[in-house]
Amino acid sequence: MMRLSILLFFIIGANCTFSQDKFKLPKALNEISGLEKLNDSILIAINDSGNSPDIFFINLKGDILKKCRVINAPNTDWEDLTMDDKGNLFIADVGNNLNDRKDLCVLKLNADQAFQADSISVQKIFYSYPDQTLFPPKQTGFKYNCEAIYWKEDSLHLITKNESKKPKASKKDGYLDWNRFPVEYQISDQPGSYSATQKKQQIDYLNKVKSKGIADLVTSIDYDNGIVAVLTYSQIRTVQLNEDDSHSIQSKGWGTKKFKKLAQREALVIFSNKVIYLATEKHPLLGGPFLHKKTFK
Repeated sequence: MMRLSILLFFIIGANCTFSQDKFKLPKALNEISGLEKLNDSILIAINDSGNSPDIFFINLKGDILKKCRVINAPNTDWEDLTMDDKGNLFIADVGNNLNDRKDLCVLKLNADQAFQADSISVQKIFYSYPDQTLFPPKQTGFKYNCEAIYWKEDSLHLITKNESKKPKASKKDGYLDWNRFPVEYQISDQPGSYSATQKKQQIDYLNKVKSKGIADLVTSIDYDNGIVAVLTYSQIRTVQLNEDDSHSIQSKGWGTKKFKKLAQREALVIFSNKVIYLATEKHPLLGGPFLHKKTFK
């Protein structure tokens, strides 16, 4: 999670028609960091680091219906949710602000069972980044903090924040004005320990989300029926992928929305055709937490 109190700016412009509804979330979700869809009337939510290992089930206006405690895993830094086509929910305990974690883990459980229970045990998928040798790395290699995960065809895809500083950068031309692209890694969706595979090809659906500053860092991602939706603090970008695994774009999807006002946008889920729910954390200056329903037209 990246604090935004140092950012005092507004993002303007949009290139798609867009409408939205906004709902206040309860205090229990002040640090909401992940969203997923359970069914047509219920969403799943989690908080990030410093909070209890609870899974929240909320209605489409943000009211908490119930919660389920994970009893065999802590909330070190839960940052995103995704679900496979069998109803398995994946909790990405992969937040890594200092780039020094050696216990990165994705938790796997059945979402319907969690909804019916007060507590649940999870399976664990451990992984490491194959190109990381220092913990933490030098500032020029700060690219191992992840807040975005999606499931596709028996694999989990993790999109990291590339917060690297420009090599030999001076204070005047530091990393905030250096273009950096997100990095994508892939691991199995089965319990075990893995060395992640870095996607070597240029990531077509991310290559226009190059980071010039904190507002462009990827905070959540979702994939559904060929549509990829990428969330940053400043925009939602959607694309339609080709059916092969080349990550090439078939079309611009539903379009891109650049937000007019700053908010700490941390979670996103594709709910249905052209409908996305996203959530913003509570911020001392920007308010929240909020649940937003976004409709592309």
